[in-house]
Amino acid sequence: MANLNLLPAAIDIAVTRGDTLAFTFAVKDSAGAAQNITGFSFLLTVDPNEDPTTSVANLFQLSGTITDAPGGIVSFSMSSLQADQTPNVYYYDVQMTDGGGKIRTIAKGKFEFRQDITK
Repeated sequence: MANLNLLPAAIDIAVTRGDTLAFTFAVKDSAGAAQNITGFSFLLTVDPNEDPTTSVANLFQLSGTITDAPGGIVSFSMSSLQADQTPNVYYYDVQMTDGGGKIRTIAKGKFEFRQDITK
């Protein structure tokens, strides 16, 4: 019997405070091939707590922009307000919703804001 792993990928993200350049995720199937994400939607949520029980403390939430649906590529961009966080280690996850409304958390990990120098 084959093993089926539906756990999210553990991916840590580090950004420089104030940077708004988009970052991307490549969604792959269990064989490692690009998953076609046509008709899907994506949310990335950042929270100061690793295991929050509510959304009250969420720092922000980003909607993903699909940049290559057949290639499984989705991008996220922070606004300047969202990118202006106190340097620290926070936590995030990315949820994917398919066309039928089924939700899967595809990635989670640390989301670190590092101090910038240029103001």
